[in-house]
Amino acid sequence: MNSRPEAPAIASRLAALVAEARAGEAGFDSAASQAERLAGTAGPRQSESWIAAQEALTAAIAARRATTQAISDIDGLAASALQMQRGIAPNDLAAIKRAGAEVGGIDERQAERIRAIQRRLGL
Repeated sequence: MNSRPEAPAIASRLAALVAEARAGEAGFDSAASQAERLAGTAGPRQSESWIAAQEALTAAIAARRATTQAISDIDGLAASALQMQRGIAPNDLAAIKRAGAEVGGIDERQAERIRAIQRRLGL
């Protein structure tokens, strides 16, 4: 069994990706809060206030980019290791799974807020 420590390059890249996802949370939180506020006061469908809330929702969805990009890059890191090395060392795989789980948790929280706003707008 390969019990070497995780590769420093992989550990460094994963830490950077998790940090990017965390850093993107502030921008998402701000955009989502604005969308929630507008959705809470939106008038009937297609009214000006509803359209403003819809536009704020679109901005909140766009603000998820750091998270979705980090997930994609973590998956790409794993795929690249599989392709180039014909496998992933157990400690590297564990690190990839931990980073994926952390960023996946951020993604799920953001997705739930988006779904809640969509429900409030009747989408």
